[in-house]
Amino acid sequence: MLDPKRQAYNEWLVIRSQQGERDAFEELLGYWRQRYLLYAIRRLDDRDAARDVTQDCLVSISRSLNKLADPAAYPKWSFRILERRCIDWQRRRIKDREVIQHQEELPEVGVTDRTEDRLSVEEILAQLDPRLSALLRLYYLESMRVSEIAQIYNVPSGTIKSRLFYARKMLASALDKAESNN
Repeated sequence: MLDPKRQAYNEWLVIRSQQGERDAFEELLGYWRQRYLLYAIRRLDDRDAARDVTQDCLVSISRSLNKLADPAAYPKWSFRILERRCIDWQRRRIKDREVIQHQEELPEVGVTDRTEDRLSVEEILAQLDPRLSALLRLYYLESMRVSEIAQIYNVPSGTIKSRLFYARKMLASALDKAESNN
């Protein structure tokens, strides 16, 4: 959740953007673009795909911003669009993999382990399942409430709570593993 001043300013930018003020729209997207990109990178684990998905999200936002009735809902509304674009990309990727597998047998490529003395939070999050990492990002880094995240994923709040619980356990396990390697 944004601080009250930022929230009010964000709402004001949304309203001005809906009235057709290009500068307000550019400022609004300028503030959120990097957050969307970081979310997509961690969600998809592919920087190029994340750029494409973020761009698709921004196009969708620009086309449908006038349909947003409550300017205060912009963050969760926009992240929901981004999440849908991420899911669409993953579905296309799965379909592409299935086609390739049917055409020829490819040997599986193993993931190389990277050992370093210290791991950053970003590196630890990158080790988690992208869906769990995305939940942790929305909850802790974007300061969204469970109910807002539930609306983004279109699932009950209880489901988000249990996924957050599981994600925290996985994060703690990854941190313990990292510390034991040091």
